[in-house]
Amino acid sequence: MALSTLDILSCRITVGDADPANPIVIKNGIELSEVQQIQITESYKKLIGTAKVTFPKGTVYKSTIIGPVTAEGVDATRLTTEVMQDGVLIEKRTGQAALDDKTFKIGQRINIKLGYNGALKNMFDGYITAYNSDSHFEIECENMAYKLKLKTAPKFETPVEGTKVNDVLGDKYGLLKDTGFVLHSQTKRFDIEIGKIKVTDNFTVADVLNSWSRYRVYCFLKYDSDSDDAMPSIAVGRPYSSSPSQPQFPNDDPAPFPIRFDWHVAQNDLKVLCTDPRFLAVQAKALGTDEKFFEVTVRLNPDYAPSNPESKEFQTVNATQISKKTHKLTGNTTATGAVTRTKVDLSTYTVVPYTSTNMRITSDKLVEEAIEYFRAYNLNGITGHLTIFGDHALTPACQVELIDERNPSKNGIYLVEEVTTTFGTGGYRQRISIPYKIKGEKTTYGDGKIGT
Repeated sequence: MALSTLDILSCRITVGDADPANPIVIKNGIELSEVQQIQITESYKKLIGTAKVTFPKGTVYKSTIIGPVTAEGVDATRLTTEVMQDGVLIEKRTGQAALDDKTFKIGQRINIKLGYNGALKNMFDGYITAYNSDSHFEIECENMAYKLKLKTAPKFETPVEGTKVNDVLGDKYGLLKDTGFVLHSQTKRFDIEIGKIKVTDNFTVADVLNSWSRYRVYCFLKYDSDSDDAMPSIAVGRPYSSSPSQPQFPNDDPAPFPIRFDWHVAQNDLKVLCTDPRFLAVQAKALGTDEKFFEVTVRLNPDYAPSNPESKEFQTVNATQISKKTHKLTGNTTATGAVTRTKVDLSTYTVVPYTSTNMRITSDKLVEEAIEYFRAYNLNGITGHLTIFGDHALTPACQVELIDERNPSKNGIYLVEEVTTTFGTGGYRQRISIPYKIKGEKTTYGDGKIGT
């Protein structure tokens, strides 16, 4: 009787010096294939992803020593020679040694590959930012965007209207110049408008990119190539719920990854919440020309009478006053409810945030966008997380399709916000957060349909 294949968890962790000419290349590296725990956390809302690696005491690493001298305490078990292009004959000694407090250094490059049976996938590239060598060896790392915290941003100021991500991260303003990073190819295709940007000499490149999250524009790292020696690119996008008129995140695979609850799911703590539309409120924000936010909240009018032409379906509450400067420059009107300072208590409502992408929007137009977003909001939301087996190597901003035959209410296509990958003695898992349902069945409330 033939035996089935046994899947064995494998990892390869490489630590060494960054090549100044190409930071993705690791020079003079050591390799480790023994680990106690790895945790990698990445989100499209955070430019800087993190990793924490814990090694048991006595962990042995493999290193290659070039030259006739061997390092103290290293057992050189293999000796090879190599003729260089200039005709020089060099010696390479491959040996092993145990981890100690001098093995790692702050600022070293690290690469983590995980998988089964030697078929490893590249899961993390970054730099060591801290390590602990007391009771056990533990290193903390940040992804390749760590470099952007060490690069001062050039000083520039863009117009209020018409500024594109392609301009800021491209040749026009040169925010990524000499960083080793380029804009992701699909982000270039989207050509997202970002609004006015003013940079002083007090900002790093990472500071600038992180600040865009105020406008629900998120920057994160995404590989533009499957090659292991390719630098990640800067991807930029908006969550699906931010604005129906704006594009989503870069998506290499047009077909979402199917997650079948009877096959792929290791642990499930998802909850399907059905929200009463009568107690839903959309809190909309916009940035005025004075670079200050104003807001308005929209909810259903409880006294709405469809038969009465003068009856309004929605109410506006908790609006903020438009500044005199914005009113003078744009003629912007103040939404109903801004004159009084009395605030409506919405603690019993489901309050959903919305940020307009229009940099010269009026209060009336902001109310219209909030109502449009209210009508399209998915009232059957998902909370919690889903844990699947790690060999699928999902990344933030990818799309997944949930398929649950026992509870079809959660079925649909979702946008992955955050992925936490764990590897070690507890197995290989990925815990994903999927708050945004992109596509699903229409849900009926009363006489109409609200939500998708």
